[in-house]
Amino acid sequence: MSLYYLALIGALNQSLHTGGRVAISLAAVGLHATPVVIGTIVALYGLLPMLLSVPVGKLNDRIGPRLPMTMGTLFFVIGGLLPSYHPDLLTLYIAATFTGMGNMTFQLSIQNAVGHMGGRDDRTRNFSTLAIGMSAGAIVGPLVAGYAIDYAGYEPAFIFLSLLPFSALIMLASLDLKLQKPDPVAKSATKTRTLDLLSNRGLVAIYLLTGIHVMSWELFSFLMPVHGSEIGLSASVIGLIMGAFSAASFTMRVLLPPLAKRFDHWTLIRGMLMLAGAMFALLPLSNLTAVLVLLSAIIGACLGAAQPLTMTLIHDNSPAGRIGESLGVRTTVVCSFQFAMPLVFGTLGSLFGLTPVFWVTAVLICGGMAAIRTGKN
Repeated sequence: MSLYYLALIGALNQSLHTGGRVAISLAAVGLHATPVVIGTIVALYGLLPMLLSVPVGKLNDRIGPRLPMTMGTLFFVIGGLLPSYHPDLLTLYIAATFTGMGNMTFQLSIQNAVGHMGGRDDRTRNFSTLAIGMSAGAIVGPLVAGYAIDYAGYEPAFIFLSLLPFSALIMLASLDLKLQKPDPVAKSATKTRTLDLLSNRGLVAIYLLTGIHVMSWELFSFLMPVHGSEIGLSASVIGLIMGAFSAASFTMRVLLPPLAKRFDHWTLIRGMLMLAGAMFALLPLSNLTAVLVLLSAIIGACLGAAQPLTMTLIHDNSPAGRIGESLGVRTTVVCSFQFAMPLVFGTLGSLFGLTPVFWVTAVLICGGMAAIRTGKN
């Protein structure tokens, strides 16, 4: 049962993360912020996590995941509540920082916990179960944000979203979750260098793949609300489009375990991400809601399949006692892209419009996946 409780806790936190990002982006648009300002706000989701992911990963190896998961959930609650008090640009900056720290700390810790449940053959199924929970939360979050903003306003929307991680915090405090104990190998490996992990060709390939995957996910999350606002869509319609992305991700993760048994993980990941890149190129060519929902769903299915497979590969390739540290390096890559991509592409969007940004993203995804030849040692 611990796996399913963790999936539910992950769903509650993910609702705040995805819904809060939509709400923060739309609140910034409502404050007449430019794409570069919105990009700066979104970049703060990744700034501190980019610097602190490896220490949090090592902490997981030494003390286990429960306390870091609880701290991450508390950061989610704080990040959600702050804009409900006074949603100006400064508050949005601070909220994005807290939410980003919460997401890094919680995600890294829960991935570490789930990876230790069962044997090696169970990992893809376990990560798919966790990812299904995350996808469910990602469906709920944008819908709650969009409809709450349209019918109640920004402050109530942030309060509604904050109730979700608050429920997760209660569950973490009250449930007897069966989590792994601190790894004695990690305690004896305190003098190892994190850079030594980069001599593992499998891990390096996974980190490169992670960068492309996160770039795709982050740019969609950042660009779609702004693009929807520019073409005159309401907050609830934008929430519906973002929800379609998450619903497709959810569906693909349900179907993933049998696919992973039939096909090589790397082949699946490469094919899925290149298809997502092609869909990015088509997104700015239509302003029809039905078409945007369809394209968003295809992108969501492709990106949703890649994440559980990547987590399985991380655990399979990591040295004993250093899985949390390996996840920390991966999370540093994730947060570096979360920090840099909104700044770079927000600036490009302000200078040239969003259509070229979508096309450049498509080229980077497809070209990057073609350049990664192997994930094997």
